[in-house]
Amino acid sequence: MKISAFDIGGSKISYALIDSDGNFLQDVQRIPTPQTADEIADILHTAVATSEPDGVAVATAGVVFENRLAGKPNNLPAGYENLDFGVLFGVPYLIENDANAAAWAEYKAGALQNTMNALMQTLGTDVGCAIIANGMLLHGKCGAAGEVRMPFSGTSLRLLAQNAHFPQTDCFEIYHQALAGHADARRIYSQWESNLLNGLQQLNQLLDVETIALSGSLSKIVNYENVNAALHTLCPFNPPLTVPAKFATDSGLIGAALLWRQQFQG
Repeated sequence: MKISAFDIGGSKISYALIDSDGNFLQDVQRIPTPQTADEIADILHTAVATSEPDGVAVATAGVVFENRLAGKPNNLPAGYENLDFGVLFGVPYLIENDANAAAWAEYKAGALQNTMNALMQTLGTDVGCAIIANGMLLHGKCGAAGEVRMPFSGTSLRLLAQNAHFPQTDCFEIYHQALAGHADARRIYSQWESNLLNGLQQLNQLLDVETIALSGSLSKIVNYENVNAALHTLCPFNPPLTVPAKFATDSGLIGAALLWRQQFQG
């Protein structure tokens, strides 16, 4: 089976053809997210028409309920929530929240294997959280489980830089300057890291998980040694292990394809 998988976020759209076991059949394509919903629709329709898949799996920012977006995602253009995916694709399709899709990939084949209770935290333009509870994705009554606002997104890091009147607001450049010893960059990054630690501590106190996997582009700027040492102090009785997602920025694509197989093939 060939599944055309998409991961749609505020900064970029990734897509590739994947088999039902989660193996890539072509290189992942990554393009900046357009400014209008119509442009996003054109990209999706063209990619699917070109690849002629058996099905389509979409990992997307926003709350997803009963295979549709429940409302407009904060980081995507107006009208995106109204796209008719059935008309766009013309084949069996599945839509899932991007963090949930990423968590499922890591649970089935990546960093969250052999756990029963775990978290996937995506760090990108915005943040997303997915919960594995007793070996199952926790969706909640309307698909919004895990949709917690946390101050450690890429947007949050850029705002910290702006408020400090730092001339650079690119997240990776802030990180690289912090590593190079720039005092202001170090203070900004340290505040962002502190926000991340406090957020992970609160989530663990609420959910008591074995492992937290971090995915998304900003997972590459996390100091995992620092995070795990701090969480051992903050959560002395039940410290979770924080790890990078095995599939990194491809988690959403793989997880969406695996969820498609589960829904349509059993």
